Amino acid sequence: RKASGKNGTLNQEQKDIMKMADAGTNISVKVQYIPENTLTHNDIKELDFILSADPENQAEYIGGQQKLNQYLKENAIDKIPDGSFKNYDLTAIKFTINEEGQITNAHLFESVFQSFKDEKINKLLLETIRNMPCWTPAEYANGIKVKQEFVLTVGNMQSCVINLLDVRQNRLIEND
Repeated sequence: RKASGKNGTLNQEQKDIMKMADAGTNISVKVQYIPENTLTHNDIKELDFILSADPENQAEYIGGQQKLNQYLKENAIDKIPDGSFKNYDLTAIKFTINEEGQITNAHLFESVFQSFKDEKINKLLLETIRNMPCWTPAEYANGIKVKQEFVLTVGNMQSCVINLLDVRQNRLIEND
């Protein structure tokens, strides 16, 4: 469905379309505008973005954040030798908690800007995530369960690579 408006305020038709969107559905927004500046001729500019409504109940490790941190510490973090991460080294494992609470699509985030290439540590982190017990899945107030993505980051959180991960600031655990 598609609806247009004449200004920066959503009209009723646009709001209705957003309300009717299925849980977890991406909503594409396209904004066309003329910049306000002192130029005599302003070309129409365009801004595109996608949004989706977050579920009221985020996916959660059974036992909560403290138990999750304990699991990660015992199964991975404590097994990483001191000094493994130098300067701006950072590694990240992206994964999804599906509608049943299972870990899926666990993979190493790789970027040309990422310098940390210790295969043994990356494999340990990846296996720790893949072997993690099930979670309580993310859920909307109406009971619809949806998948949710997470990222485990280990290393220097000041690394510029962190901005490429496209993650919220609620990281699972940090290791400086």
